Amino acid sequence: MGNDGGSIPRRIELVKEKQKDVKQNPNLQREAAWFYCALSKRALEQPIVADRLGKLYNQDVVIEYILDPAAYGDGDKICPYIRSTKDTVKLNLTPNPTYINLQNNTSTVVGSLDRDLKSQFICPISMKEMNGKHRFVYLDSCGCTFAEQTMKEVTSTQCLSCGKPFDTTNIIVINPTNKEEIDTMTKAMELKKKKSKSSSSSKKRNREGGDDIKKNSNKKAAVDRQGTKHISSSVAASAVMDKVSKELAERQKTKPVSSAIQSLYTNKDGSSKVKGNYLTMGTFNRYS
Repeated sequence: MGNDGGSIPRRIELVKEKQKDVKQNPNLQREAAWFYCALSKRALEQPIVADRLGKLYNQDVVIEYILDPAAYGDGDKICPYIRSTKDTVKLNLTPNPTYINLQNNTSTVVGSLDRDLKSQFICPISMKEMNGKHRFVYLDSCGCTFAEQTMKEVTSTQCLSCGKPFDTTNIIVINPTNKEEIDTMTKAMELKKKKSKSSSSSKKRNREGGDDIKKNSNKKAAVDRQGTKHISSSVAASAVMDKVSKELAERQKTKPVSSAIQSLYTNKDGSSKVKGNYLTMGTFNRYS
């Protein structure tokens, strides 16, 4: 073998071995999750919103995605559950006084491993930076954001920032990394959506029932008005008829009678005859 211009293949070139899992840099993953919008991959800028799974977005990007889902190619994989602005919560964040804007800091290079980025925001109680090194949570009832350790140490049921009441179901972890925790948050999100739909449908039914009752009451009132109007018109008509009949009777009394008709009721000397009228005169009265 050899000396023929060919080559001898080695075993590594003939046998395929199992490829090793590619390990991603955890620092880059952390920076991408805490410093950049999950949908547009642009730097986070206020106003910032978060979904029920703790992902952070620029609010204007979410609105663009809702209006045009095709605006961001991988949107259906990142946040397919976002259908309206109600699926996100606007965060009330506390600015970090030591923050240096990335655009003004020329010494930092995107992707460098030796940099330590300053977060724009901090916990208002513990002053910890919101950079992914410490677990942070937000309250979906008001949007206020705190370090998780702070919420554990303080057992108050009112928000430490705005004072709005909350319970444990309102606490949402920001950018969770544990798969079991993500699954639990996903189930909680779906359950909350179902409750919201059932509540809205019951409100709609109650509203429709109220409209039906209102329509029926309006119909009944219209029928009552029509009946009252008919009764009043009947009473008025009968009153007019009575008045006319009385006037006719009075006129009949005062109406002059001819001598031929008067002779039926009076004698020649002017005395009245027997009682009766010209219809009964000459019948059985003449025998009485």
